[in-house]
Amino acid sequence: MSRTKISVRFQTIDALTTEFETNLTNGGTFISDAPPLEEREECDIEFIHPLNTLTLIVHARVVWIAPDNSGAGVAFVGFGPEQRDEIESFVRSTTPENTPILDAALEDPQNQSVHQRLRNLSVTEQLRIARSGNSNERIALERIYGKSVWEALLHNNKLTIPEVARIARMGALPKPLVETIVANPSWVASPPVRRALLTNPRLTRDQIPKVLKSMPQSELRLVPKQMAYTAIVRETARRLLKH
Repeated sequence: MSRTKISVRFQTIDALTTEFETNLTNGGTFISDAPPLEEREECDIEFIHPLNTLTLIVHARVVWIAPDNSGAGVAFVGFGPEQRDEIESFVRSTTPENTPILDAALEDPQNQSVHQRLRNLSVTEQLRIARSGNSNERIALERIYGKSVWEALLHNNKLTIPEVARIARMGALPKPLVETIVANPSWVASPPVRRALLTNPRLTRDQIPKVLKSMPQSELRLVPKQMAYTAIVRETARRLLKH
């Protein structure tokens, strides 16, 4: 029996990038104005890139139907690191002229100069700027120095939720820094940060309930069906739903 095919076209690269960082990277998405579907029904989602002719087809399963029939939540079947990498490669694919799509922060000449200015800093300077720098400086620092500036970035009170979520998703994130994020109520109150934490293998058994308890019931009910999460995350969510 053939599966329903649903095409999703993104109008801008910003829209695609935001969807990747908040949903696709966690193995699912919400299809607005979806055709009639039933819960547990399997379908094929065709994502259409806004800057070129590339498409990506993902096998998915319906896990939630909006009460007003405005759309459906789907989880990608067999989602794992390899498929996540494939999706990220699609998101960051090339233009028709085969020119790499750079992050907006690096396309701006002014930001390119920031990137150059921050190269070859001493460790002390790296950490000082990471704790107080603006958005362009933070992006450049993480690109250049990677995990060595994560802790300092997490102490920057200008850090945005997408930045926190990106760090929270890193599988190499040291456990003390995972705890720093979990312990921050305003961060854990954000769905993108919660989803990033729940897919991070560094999240401990003791931390999982803390993240899940911060969810509204409507979101918590979806967790046991999300195969992007580990078995312990899904089982903990089931136990919480019983109480």
